[in-house]
Amino acid sequence: MRSVTLRCCTEGVEEREVTAAAGLLNSAPGKERLLGGFWNKAMSFIPLKRRRAGPVSEEPLDSLQSLFPDVCLFLVERRMGSARRKFLTGLAQKKGFCVTPQFSDQVTHVVSEQNSCSEVLLWIERQSGQKVQPGGAEMTPHILDITWFTESMSLGKPVKVEPRHCLGVSDSSVSRDKATQEIPAYGCQRRTPLHHHNKEITDALEILALSASFQGSEARFLGFTRASSVLKSLPFRLQSVEEVKDLPWCGGHSQTVIQEILEDGVCREVETVKNSEHFQSMKALTSIFGVGIRTADKWYRDGVRSLSDLNNLGGKLTAEQKAGLLHYTDLQQSVTREEAGTVEQLIKGALQSFVPDVRVTMTGGFRRGKQEGHDVDFLITHPDEEALNGLLRKAVAWLDGKGSVLYYHVRARSQNFSGSNTMDGHETCYSIIALPNVCPEKPSPDAEKIEPDLDKNSLRNWKAVRVDLVVCPYSEYFYALLGWTGSKHFERELRRFSLHVKKMSLNSHGLFDIQKKCHPTPLLTHCQTGPTGGCCRQQNVLHSISRLCHACHMCSV
Repeated sequence: MRSVTLRCCTEGVEEREVTAAAGLLNSAPGKERLLGGFWNKAMSFIPLKRRRAGPVSEEPLDSLQSLFPDVCLFLVERRMGSARRKFLTGLAQKKGFCVTPQFSDQVTHVVSEQNSCSEVLLWIERQSGQKVQPGGAEMTPHILDITWFTESMSLGKPVKVEPRHCLGVSDSSVSRDKATQEIPAYGCQRRTPLHHHNKEITDALEILALSASFQGSEARFLGFTRASSVLKSLPFRLQSVEEVKDLPWCGGHSQTVIQEILEDGVCREVETVKNSEHFQSMKALTSIFGVGIRTADKWYRDGVRSLSDLNNLGGKLTAEQKAGLLHYTDLQQSVTREEAGTVEQLIKGALQSFVPDVRVTMTGGFRRGKQEGHDVDFLITHPDEEALNGLLRKAVAWLDGKGSVLYYHVRARSQNFSGSNTMDGHETCYSIIALPNVCPEKPSPDAEKIEPDLDKNSLRNWKAVRVDLVVCPYSEYFYALLGWTGSKHFERELRRFSLHVKKMSLNSHGLFDIQKKCHPTPLLTHCQTGPTGGCCRQQNVLHSISRLCHACHMCSV
């Protein structure tokens, strides 16, 4: 005898009832016939397993089957989502529209939701490998907002495409390809605004550039710096890594960083570098006035990790470094344009007390339009170059006598500034000035460790500010003005352009012709006068500088 057990999950039919009934049938005559009948009866209580509704077919309807053979829709999945796209596809097909899952030349209407026209075009290009030219309201393919689709579904037929349905193409989007193709390779030929569209990416590249400089890798430093400079000049915000493939200096490692930030919002390598002990220590040490990368690297190898560790060095610090540590808190604060103007009046007053008509020009970042900086630079000159002799030392001594100078070091003018030398040989004073009538910031914890004898309850009405004073002959003034305006990358690129393209050598003293077989001589470094005796040196010098490149813009490159 065999026992039959039916397990039913149907409402109203319990397992024990079916088992008992099957047991009775096992002993009854004609059990096979009865059992078969019971089996069929019992199974009738068990519902058939419902088949889940499968995805709506995205196979395009044949144009002959479509009610609108002249219309072929393509729904952009970006920001719409696959589920909603399938639902809308099924809805359109039920209305008799032809909907294709892949973009092709047959598509007449591209429908998108919550995307700009440029985003739609880039998405289609990535998905299909085809570049799409939007047709607007008159030509196909139409790049349309979802409103056209909903109106068409409501009427059961495609409505006329109107300008309000079309996704607008901004001027920057239209000119993206042209803009990227016209980016010059030299930074001195590019317009670079102070406020640009890709700060998140350029900040990341500059962190890697700084890290490379700390490690002594000049090639990697230049690579990241040049890539950052190029991105600053773009008139639009990057949306895809494809947009940088034709840009100079934006390939290789830099492109990997750009892609990761665009796709993930952050670059893991950059985050690792920022949080590393070496990077943080080197950044802190090089922020000290008078400490360069080599000195900071030596200190790091000696075990110095923070500013408080410098107390162990004792007498190994130079006078410049001691001054930098003494006024570290103030020097880490940004100098505002208003404060720079106050410093300018202070410096002019000191210089003009000896030479009334001396020319003083603020340079550096403030001349490029920045509103804040870490120091203030001034260029000093006079048509009578004899009037400049000893002027700098006299003015600094005058300020020192009034208690306005906290530290200074004067470097004498160098006579070795040939065309092959890019170093600045002008007479220069590196100083820390007490800017009056400014309430200082609260000292940092590191500063308190460095300055244990500082009376924290004392109030002073000044703030320490770094000030560089540069004296140059009037015959070299415009070259020095160009050199001290910056930025460092702009100056480097300008020298590279002049050397490789114009076969000239540029520094802060003059423009030198290196093609001559004899020793290079500077162009226009002596006084030149016009027929009436007026000095036309300014126009001639500016003309010679303009020969370097057709678009040298004083911006934050």
